[in-house]
Amino acid sequence: MNARQAALEIVTNVLQNESYLNLECKRVLSTGWSVEDKRFITALANTTIENLFRIDYVLNQFITAKRVHSVIMNILRLGACQLLFFESVPVSAAVNESVKLAEKSGKRQLKGFVNAVLRNLSKNFGKIQYPDRDEDPVEYFHIFYSYPKWLCEQYIREYGEEQAEQMMSYTGDRSLTCVRLNRLRADHAPEEYLPGLYCEDAYYIKGMTAVDEIPEFGEGRITIQGEASQVTVCAAGIDKNNYVLDACAAPGGKSAYAAWFARDGKVVALELHRHRAELMKRTLERLGAKNTEIHIADASEYRLEWKEAFDVVLADVPCSALGLLYRKPDIKIFKKKEDIPALAAVQRQILETCALYVKPGGVLLYSTCTIDKAENEDNIRDFLRRHEEFAEDGLSPFLPGELKERTEDGMLQLFPHIDSIDGFFMARLRRL
Repeated sequence: MNARQAALEIVTNVLQNESYLNLECKRVLSTGWSVEDKRFITALANTTIENLFRIDYVLNQFITAKRVHSVIMNILRLGACQLLFFESVPVSAAVNESVKLAEKSGKRQLKGFVNAVLRNLSKNFGKIQYPDRDEDPVEYFHIFYSYPKWLCEQYIREYGEEQAEQMMSYTGDRSLTCVRLNRLRADHAPEEYLPGLYCEDAYYIKGMTAVDEIPEFGEGRITIQGEASQVTVCAAGIDKNNYVLDACAAPGGKSAYAAWFARDGKVVALELHRHRAELMKRTLERLGAKNTEIHIADASEYRLEWKEAFDVVLADVPCSALGLLYRKPDIKIFKKKEDIPALAAVQRQILETCALYVKPGGVLLYSTCTIDKAENEDNIRDFLRRHEEFAEDGLSPFLPGELKERTEDGMLQLFPHIDSIDGFFMARLRRL
């Protein structure tokens, strides 16, 4: 298998089986690849999925056939992606290697078709027609930034055209991987790590291809955790003697960080799925978070023994993950508008249940990795209308750096294009 065959396998599994792009990349790249090949395969698969609607739109201007075999269509997508977005790949290589892919994929009779479509595309870049932005901004954003129409409409409605375009066009620096320094095992990071934007424990590693090959990771001195996720734990204001519940805990990053803050207290981690709980157990052991225990249960189902038992409850609820689209582009392909109400209902139920576990005077920290108002501000305002025993609690004292100025009462919405980290929402509520 060569690099383009590997990218084809990844893209095919994502599109046909709705597999997670990052997991497919990890699986395919687990053995036998050079660093250069890993970077090329990852970039080609990610760029193809990220720009899928745009690539298909362009290809359809050069395809006359009514139907195209799915394997051939994915080969054309990879070829068009290289022609449109990879300046370092010669046109001849993009076309010829795509033809070879068709032959190796058992579609030898269609290699002439692949060759004709891609050569025609390569000779007619200047004739590609995109929707007119002024006449139909929704259609333009949908095609040019490869976002589903319903999300383009929602972003324009909630944030206006200018900010919507900034949100959809943002890609970040994909050469950087965010890690957290685990102060349970280390007191400083290697000098080559870049400091975080906000959190003192956040660092960035440039050009990392396999974190489990880094000694600091195996020794538990660092762990993969986005900086927005770290900010969320900081926002809870956990004291060293606190009794903490992490209600939707996997993969365990927040639980492990909470264990550092509550190092003389205890963290209870709740996870619905047994296999994810097992992965979390190994993570917590690697990081030396001994003051933790894991329970396998549904966070929306009430447990009487936990009534008013916790100083801090973290409710990082399942969500639409719209704040991660800039680095997880497969999400935007499969997410549907009708998914949101059902998610919001689950979130409200978890919030209701978690509220019962907070001690008087304690803190409930609600968070998501989305920028959807129905899942964020609307849920919190609905909750506060029905619960006079809770009130918004100021976030500023617990936030790092310039984020202190970004809060609205007890809530904060982070945006990738503004803050250069994941789009997280958090609300800090105090039980009176």
